[in-house]
Amino acid sequence: MALTFFNNRESRKFNYKPRFYNPEKENSTGDSRKDFARNLHNEWQSKRNHTGERKNNSSITILFMIFFVIILAVLLFKFF
Repeated sequence: MALTFFNNRESRKFNYKPRFYNPEKENSTGDSRKDFARNLHNEWQSKRNHTGERKNNSSITILFMIFFVIILAVLLFKFF
């Protein structure tokens, strides 16, 4: 009777079924690719503009936190 430390299982098997590829249809959809690219760029640009607004809000939040820490330090200094 053999003593094994590692369980040697069989390799995993995948049930992969490739989709049908039609090169004629792929070439005829050139315009839709351009539309997709434009839509993707516009969506990315709009999200990029919103992140700039968040930075301004976060900088205001950081200033309030610094102000709060300074006030807390002054109060602790006065009590001790």
